[in-house]
Order: sequence, then C-alpha cells, then structure tokens
Amino acid sequence: MKLSILSVTVLSACLGGCAQLGGSTGAPQVVSAQTAQRLQQRGWNLEGMTIEGRQIVMDVDATMTVRFESTGQVGGVAGVNRYTGTYSLSAEGRLSWGSPAFATTRRAGPPELMEKERAYLDALRKVEVAILDGATLLLQSDDASTVLSFRETGR
Repeated sequence: MKLSILSVTVLSACLGGCAQLGGSTGAPQVVSAQTAQRLQQRGWNLEGMTIEGRQIVMDVDATMTVRFESTGQVGGVAGVNRYTGTYSLSAEGRLSWGSPAFATTRRAGPPELMEKERAYLDALRKVEVAILDGATLLLQSDDASTVLSFRETGR
C-alpha cells in the first residue's frame, strides 16, 4: 500500500510538473513522446520486479533487458529468450505496446528461469508509464502494483 501511494504521488508530481522536460532537473520525470529520446538507444538491465504488489526475487543467472529504439521497436533478453515488439509514447506520457504479445525466440531453459521469463514478459505488457530518475528507469502500471526497475547500461 505504501509503495502504491508513493508511486501515485511521484507519478502525479511528474505528470503535473515534470512532463515538460527541457533538461535534467535531477527529479524523476515521466517520459513522453517529446522526451522519448532520453530512454532510446540505451540498454536497460532489470534490477527489480514487483508484479501485482508482490516483489519477485531476481535470479542471479537471469539477464533481463529492454531497449527502446527511435523507430518504435522494443526488444531485449527475457531471461532465456530474446523478445521484440513495438511501443509508442503519447504526449501525456502513456506507454502503449503494439500487438498483444511480444515475439520471442523459442529456446528452452531451466523451469524456474522460464517462469521468471514469463512473469517478466507479462509484467512488461502491464506497464503504462515510463519514469526516468537519473540512470534508473521505472516502468509501472497506472496503479503502481506492477513496477519494473531498470538500470542504464549504456548505448
């Protein structure tokens, strides 16, 4: 509940005052169509995952990444398999995904890692807002019950 209230507070502040980015102010900022270049062409590694209010324990052997391209393509590694899809950002900071599912390669892995991969891809589909806070990218659902926390890895 505290995470939800905090996230809604941060989101409200960002939507109210931070949506118009000119430069980096050091405060968390909602990414919109006008500021999408701030997250594009950069690698982002997943560091934490909360799904429907439950914090998921990360597997040290799992690499989960996301990369947003300026062409509207998104992709990365979901633990075992690579995935790809499309996304768009609205002027108001709404993150939308293309088709209902991401396309993935079809490699098999350990059952626990495959379960984390499914959870990650399901969670990614649920997020609707991207918030940048320095080198941290938060992708979260409107109610902040699902939050994916990424750390920038570079270009």
